[in-house]
Amino acid sequence: MSYFDINGAYFSKKNMQYLSSGQCASICHNKEIVFKEYFSDTLPNCRLSPKMFDILKSINNKHFIKLFNIYSDMNLIELIKYKTNIRKFFVDAYTAEYYSDDSVNVLYESIDYILENFSELEKLFDIFTDNSIITDDVKRQNTILSHNGIIIIDPDTFYISSLPSQDISIENKKEILTLFRSICTSNIRNMENHNDILKKINLDLADIEINNNTNVTYEIFKKLKYVKKPIDYLIK
Repeated sequence: MSYFDINGAYFSKKNMQYLSSGQCASICHNKEIVFKEYFSDTLPNCRLSPKMFDILKSINNKHFIKLFNIYSDMNLIELIKYKTNIRKFFVDAYTAEYYSDDSVNVLYESIDYILENFSELEKLFDIFTDNSIITDDVKRQNTILSHNGIIIIDPDTFYISSLPSQDISIENKKEILTLFRSICTSNIRNMENHNDILKKINLDLADIEINNNTNVTYEIFKKLKYVKKPIDYLIK
């Protein structure tokens, strides 16, 4: 495979190491950048478009992946066709910053970790809303949980919507709540009484009604304000 960016510059992943793979792509890295390569049968709605990439790349936020460049898999003939405007540019891969995941278990962190991070995430998601972007598939597997903060790293299925801004806002607030639920439940499988804890997360801690005016972080705070760590709330 030969990858070229939108200006026709060649990219080589020769010195990169395999990191992981999912349903739509595989990822390799060199401890500085990641190279995400879509599988050939990955549908367009699971890939970043050039337009979406440009919008997301312009968002400079410490809680969101820093995107670098997009690439198309082209042979020499296809490259010539692209440069002569006969062939369109299809996104087959992209590069972004590499992040180390500390696998923080938020249940045992100070509640300040959740409150500070989700307050910042709500501001980030407001930026998405302002750009008419509906977020999607925001979950533990698509985030970095480091001691320095929570980082959203997989925006491949985000999409631009023609819905009114308040409706987009509601959808994005629901995704924030989905992320909260996901990171709370990600490390409870081996815990004693994990079924009871799971039920309390889903039916109590993360049971928050969402509307256009909901401040998700404040609603989380109201539930956790009398404990030092989320686990204290769940086992009391």
